[in-house]
Amino acid sequence: MTAYAEVDPVIDVWAQATVKKLFTEWADQPARFAYIPGLRAFECFQISIDPPFAGRVAVSARSVDTDDESEFDERWEGATEALPVLLEEAAATVQKWMNRPTARSSGRQT
Repeated sequence: MTAYAEVDPVIDVWAQATVKKLFTEWADQPARFAYIPGLRAFECFQISIDPPFAGRVAVSARSVDTDDESEFDERWEGATEALPVLLEEAAATVQKWMNRPTARSSGRQT
C-alpha cells in the first residue's frame, strides 16, 4: 500500500479529465504530479499532490518555465475529502497563469 492509496482514486479521476500523464514516482519514491503545457511556446506548469497525512492533503501548482520569466507558485491545503476541490482550484489557477496578458498586449515594451 502506497502513501497515496487513500487519495489515488480521486487523483486518477482528476488526471484522466485534466492532464495527459500523471507521474507516480520521483527518485524511486512515490509521488503524484503532472506537467501542463502552456499556451505559449515552451511554457510548462506543474501540479503536484503531497501524500495525505493525518486526514489532510496539500496540492501545489507552480511554473516550470515561462516565456516571460514570470514565476508562479501556489499551495492549497485541506481535508482529504476536499482533494477534488483543491485539484480544481490548482487547475483553474494554472489556466489563469496561462491566459495572463503578454508583454505586448499589456502595453509593455520588450
